[in-house]
Amino acid sequence: MIRDYLLGLALAGITCAALWPLPAEQARGAVAILLTLIAAVYIGFALASHGQLSLRRQVAGCAVFVALALAGLWMDPTSAWVALAAGLVLHGVWDFLHHGEHGHAVVPAWYVPACAAYDWLVAAFVVWRYLM
Repeated sequence: MIRDYLLGLALAGITCAALWPLPAEQARGAVAILLTLIAAVYIGFALASHGQLSLRRQVAGCAVFVALALAGLWMDPTSAWVALAAGLVLHGVWDFLHHGEHGHAVVPAWYVPACAAYDWLVAAFVVWRYLM
């Protein structure tokens, strides 16, 4: 399990390093796209599960994260970064609350802790780099 968290942290470190040199406006766009993509992964899991995961629930969850991503593009810069950071934190919570039981054969057991660690480290980076 520790290895799963470390994988997420390592991938988040790569993401943060890629975001670092970007101008804030471009970084905001990149994080908004990232938030949309990480939310959409669960739609793929639902489609692959042949009914084990609720497609409706996954689409509804994804819609929330897409709304936060759009807020990250359309709001004033400070509010936008707050929306993006909140979306990343909430996605990590979504991982654990919705899929934490690892009960679905389609969602690999390593994915939930790796994804949550990724989400939370990138969210912390966003807060530190763009909101402090």
